[in-house]
Amino acid sequence: MGFHLPTEANFDKLMVALKSKLLTWSHNLLSLAGRILVANQVLLASMWYLAACWNPNPRMTSQVKGVIRNFIWGSKDAPTCAKVKWETLILSAAQGGLGIIDPKAQSEALLAKLMTRGLSPGG
Repeated sequence: MGFHLPTEANFDKLMVALKSKLLTWSHNLLSLAGRILVANQVLLASMWYLAACWNPNPRMTSQVKGVIRNFIWGSKDAPTCAKVKWETLILSAAQGGLGIIDPKAQSEALLAKLMTRGLSPGG
């Protein structure tokens, strides 16, 4: 059987959960390193369960990136001007980035892992 909700409904629930967590964490005075940690380990982690089963479309990925970007640079609701390009944010610190996990790349990696397990003997 299974849980058959359209992708949009799943994504809407994800965004509600993401924004709820964001409200909880946005009241804390966090350093940039603290906001990065919360973004990767709390906010984006809520996306990985769904991302392991489906690949979000570009609009969905853009919305998630916008929420994360606003949280990193300190805006609660209004869009904020990013101080660094997204492509730089997702680089490791050794490469000059902030180490933010890219939702699109992570989703693709989780889907590839699902396919690999399905194709392996005994998987």
